Amino acid sequence: MLINPVKNIPSTDKIFVSIACFCDPDVVDTVKDCLDKAGSPARIEIGVCLQATPNDTSYDALNEVARVTVDRIDVTEARGPIYARARCEALMTDADYFLQIDCHSRFFPDWDEILLQEFAKASELTDNAVLSHYPINIKNMASSDHLDRIGHVNRYRYIEADAIKSHGSLIKLPEAPATSLGISAAMLFMRAKDRRRFPYDPELDFGLHAAEQVLYAVRLWTHGFDIFCPTQHALATDYEGSRDRIPDDVKRSSNANRAGWPEATWSKVKYLLGLDDIEQVDPVYGDSLDDSVARFGVGDERSLRAYYDFAGIHDDLKRVFPNYRYAED
Repeated sequence: MLINPVKNIPSTDKIFVSIACFCDPDVVDTVKDCLDKAGSPARIEIGVCLQATPNDTSYDALNEVARVTVDRIDVTEARGPIYARARCEALMTDADYFLQIDCHSRFFPDWDEILLQEFAKASELTDNAVLSHYPINIKNMASSDHLDRIGHVNRYRYIEADAIKSHGSLIKLPEAPATSLGISAAMLFMRAKDRRRFPYDPELDFGLHAAEQVLYAVRLWTHGFDIFCPTQHALATDYEGSRDRIPDDVKRSSNANRAGWPEATWSKVKYLLGLDDIEQVDPVYGDSLDDSVARFGVGDERSLRAYYDFAGIHDDLKRVFPNYRYAED
């Protein structure tokens, strides 16, 4: 049952669901549940970037679902979650809305109507709204002890030379969409036209939290967008068992492929976030850096310094990063 419905949501609005999958067979059940629980399945289109071994038949059922497009690549060609999510975006056609989730997700009944209603509520507060939060754990979807709370991205839990990481806390379901300072890659909902304007940078190989979530949130915010935590649950994710489903040989291969890349990508992300000088960017990104700044850099609707004040981390950044752009402020 929907709570506090917002009227006049067009039933024809299409939602593109972006799912990056690295050798997790649960993606099949994720796709099935996505369509089964939708109030209007005909509005849903799903794009999966499937990174799997060539002879693995665990995913064959995806080819039988009419509303699913699969971009399959060999695990040896995988370059991390951001690259996979960028490939997912390329599968989107004429959708009105964009939903990014993990490949081990489950859905509440009428999840599509819930998200459209929540977006309408947020859009009453700003013209440039984005919804994102930490989804409830799948195992708690039927628990009355958990359903009255929601994961709100509202703080930074780690600021050191090797990474910065946003985080959050469980809050009571808000009466109105709650302003957030970051995103969760496991649940991100926005207008499709806005996602087309602000896609992921595919040249962030094996990027970690700061590359996938912090940088994207900062890009949105500095381009004038506000991020909101919704007032209802629409979906859930698995926080515990997904890595256990990846074969050991694939893990070994992936670890070999990623050697050195997280550090190189972090050097690029630091520059884009104003935390380090361009001279410190790993040379592997030298030829593509100007393009990244132009196409995937921060905006000028609101300043980068203003974001750091908004997030309450300016002083911490001054302490940790000697080449911080605003170190003298």
